[in-house]
Amino acid sequence: MKRSTPHSLRAPLRALALASAAIGLASSGSVLAAASDSPAPAASTAPAAALTVAQTAVPAAVSVPASSVVPVVATAPNSLQSISIQSVNGTQVQLILHMSAPAVAPLGFAIDKPARISFDLPNTTLALPSRRIDVGTGGVDTILAAEANGRSRLVLDLDQPMPYATRVQGDDIVVTVGGTGGGAAHASATQTADYAHGAAPAAVANAPREIRSIDFRRSPTGAAQLVVRLSDPHTPIDLKQQGTQIVVNFAGTQLPRRLTRRYDTLDFGTPVTGFQAERVGGNTRIVLDASGSFDQLAYQTDDQYVVEVNPVKQAAAAGAAEVKKSYNGERLTLNFQNISTRAVLQLLADASGQNIVVSDSVNGNVTLRLQNVPWDQALDIVLTT
Repeated sequence: MKRSTPHSLRAPLRALALASAAIGLASSGSVLAAASDSPAPAASTAPAAALTVAQTAVPAAVSVPASSVVPVVATAPNSLQSISIQSVNGTQVQLILHMSAPAVAPLGFAIDKPARISFDLPNTTLALPSRRIDVGTGGVDTILAAEANGRSRLVLDLDQPMPYATRVQGDDIVVTVGGTGGGAAHASATQTADYAHGAAPAAVANAPREIRSIDFRRSPTGAAQLVVRLSDPHTPIDLKQQGTQIVVNFAGTQLPRRLTRRYDTLDFGTPVTGFQAERVGGNTRIVLDASGSFDQLAYQTDDQYVVEVNPVKQAAAAGAAEVKKSYNGERLTLNFQNISTRAVLQLLADASGQNIVVSDSVNGNVTLRLQNVPWDQALDIVLTT
């Protein structure tokens, strides 16, 4: 015997069914079948627009939570509209990259042979009238632009290796190439991260920069390794070689009294016979004394800055049985602040011309500063961080 629903319950049931349908529409984008006292058609193809929540008699006690509606917002790519070029003091060239929206700091890296500086602009398209710009001033020959895989790249062809710096000003990225001289080729290859348009991290704003520890090691290959632990990974660092001395300056960084002294490292049997850590004004300076033929490089991972001094051995002096890992790749200078590890690996692949397959499990960010480092050693450094 078929039972019918009493008239006194039909209205509440119908309202409850429509409320359930409205919630299902809001949360999943689909229309749920509404229960009623009459059977639904066997094949209902009513479009979703047929159910309008605003026209439904939903009881006041039933409401659709706003949190159940999740808007999908597509991130529109930025666009490089034009590049302004001007000479500064006759020794520098300033490039202003005009973007269509607020800019973020680019990812930059330099190589020595041939002398080039490259900048990657993620999530950026090109709207330049020409992909090649002839500069011919201040040591910058040409600018080449390319776009692929959701990013754009600018390559500056130089007469010789030169330092560079970048900063963000609203919709513009200001790139300064060259310096006043007197330093090494990459003495101040520093990027200024934009920190969400000017808001510095709280840890940096609330505490002064300082050197937390200084360690000296001998690597398995006989190289000297000076390891300096920083309180702020974004500390500006300037390294240059003056004769047989390697001078490292940490700008605006305090040196605790317990670390301020002369260090004797002669017994380690490396090219570095000792070094001096001292305070100079508001900065910290470490001067390494080296002897013999040597090659130096510097790199930073997170809060550790490493200066490595390698002995340069003559081929006749090296024993035939001595098998040590050597790095022969093209030398790079990189300076990245808290960027994706996958992005760094992609840049190394581009710079080396090698195919690097990155697993989906590779994630996280890294602060990396490499100065005059072979690309294959840079890859090893990234893989061990």
